[in-house]
Amino acid sequence: MDRVSLDIRQGVSKRFINAICNNNNELVLEYLKNGMSATKECMGEEPMFYAITHNNFGAILLLLKYGAILEKDCLEECSENFSKEALGFLSSLLK
Repeated sequence: MDRVSLDIRQGVSKRFINAICNNNNELVLEYLKNGMSATKECMGEEPMFYAITHNNFGAILLLLKYGAILEKDCLEECSENFSKEALGFLSSLLK
């Protein structure tokens, strides 16, 4: 069994989050295609949080494609934790 499938089966999300944080979107996609949740909390936060805080726009789009929900209230409440560039991009998706 490959590493991605094994991680998902065992409920391990560290490599998935590391892929998001390191802009390894091919690996992010591999996890999502194989059943990793785009919405389930991983290491204390939802995957979208890591994508936003690391300005990984590719991962943001992948997470949205695989079911993550982007809520305006969340952006407004958390705006001090995110870069202006990421917030501008995300706000453009909400319009």
